[in-house]
Amino acid sequence: MNPKTWFLSQKFWLRGGIIGAVACIALFVFYICLLFPLAQKLYPDHEDEPGWLTSVPVLTGHMFVFFSYPLAPTDLMCKATEPYCTDWVPEALVHGEPSSSFVPMVQEGEAGYCTNYALAPTNACGEQAENVGFLIAAGLLVLIYFGLGAAVGYSMQKGNFRIY
Repeated sequence: MNPKTWFLSQKFWLRGGIIGAVACIALFVFYICLLFPLAQKLYPDHEDEPGWLTSVPVLTGHMFVFFSYPLAPTDLMCKATEPYCTDWVPEALVHGEPSSSFVPMVQEGEAGYCTNYALAPTNACGEQAENVGFLIAAGLLVLIYFGLGAAVGYSMQKGNFRIY
């Protein structure tokens, strides 16, 4: 069956939902392929960048997808196995012989001791979790656009909304 014939044979709510989802994906491609690269070339230092460059993607909801990386499901996907220092003391502040729990290390070019360790997921697993979180946020945005389009289509289907 011809895609156009199939599309036109569907109910208004489904057509509206499909149009909404396609609009969401088209805006995403526009931002990634045109707007952001063009802004990077015109304003390389981001100091005199006009506010509308980011306010338009914020209004359409697409910046949420980019800002959602802290919401990545790292705890669900990754096991904390890599130790990292949470409390560091410079060598100059340690008087006398350091405790046996102090581990010598250099941080930002200064010698000192790590006094406390915690476990964190590996960087590779954290990046994978961020990618999954990005895809989940992008999928939710497409579903929101589908729902908005379906609501407009349903309203048209019921005769409450007319486009003249």
